[in-house]
Amino acid sequence: MNTLSELFGEFLALINVKSIEAMGIKVFAATVIFLAAFWGWRILRRFIDHRLRQDSHNDEATIRTYSNIVRFIVMVPGILLAVHVLGFNLSSLFTTSGLFAVALAFAMKNIAENYVSGAMLRFERTIKPGDVLETEGVMVRVKSIGFRATVARSKDEKDLLIPNSQLVQNRVANYTYKDSLCRVETTVGVAYSSDLNKVREVLESACNQCDWASSQHKPAVLMSGFGDSAVNLKIRVWIENPWDAGRRQASLNEAIWWALKEAGIVIAYPQLDVHFDETFTHAAGLRPADMDP
Repeated sequence: MNTLSELFGEFLALINVKSIEAMGIKVFAATVIFLAAFWGWRILRRFIDHRLRQDSHNDEATIRTYSNIVRFIVMVPGILLAVHVLGFNLSSLFTTSGLFAVALAFAMKNIAENYVSGAMLRFERTIKPGDVLETEGVMVRVKSIGFRATVARSKDEKDLLIPNSQLVQNRVANYTYKDSLCRVETTVGVAYSSDLNKVREVLESACNQCDWASSQHKPAVLMSGFGDSAVNLKIRVWIENPWDAGRRQASLNEAIWWALKEAGIVIAYPQLDVHFDETFTHAAGLRPADMDP
């Protein structure tokens, strides 16, 4: 019996209590780090799922892809950090991975920018499928927002692949961001002899007869200035479909043309009056009748 007690005592003497306590602390810290990464990923996954499902254009494959990307970004560093806390020296791995990540970032800079920009567009929802945009002077309608590029349709029926970073970094006009109200504007010049009140009345009547004009905003007729041969006026009409702006402007021009023609108002055109000096006409032997057109 004494022998067994002695052997048990020797076994306990071999156990380093401090080492066990240190190992227990390491295991506990590693577990906390792993659980924190796991719960962080789950929270982000729920956020992504909820955010992306608000847009009916996002399919399950898109949502799953973003979820997997976030899981990789959150879980891999968490697992590596937990293993490092357990006592495995991963300093060299972290250093090598950091250098590799920097090199990869430089090599894939443009691609990474487009991927991040695509995520920003989806989460911010400043640009959505169906929106009418104007970028680099071209009006397009957004068809879909991909991971790298946004697919848009131009007015000449071309499908354009626009890098997502261009939509995030450059200045882009979104005609349908808050509403689809858009202004159509044209200019006309009338002769100086015209009755301005009558001209304004005729132009306003022509605008009101356009059944495609929006009822949310009244048309406006503004005198923009005095030209060399005409009094210039701006006519502004609001529409609710910006995609039809070009076609509606053409209809407005035609309506103004017929309205002024029926009212007997002259649409001015460039004119030039030439006056000859009397000394010149006398020396040339010209008479006033010779200079009449």
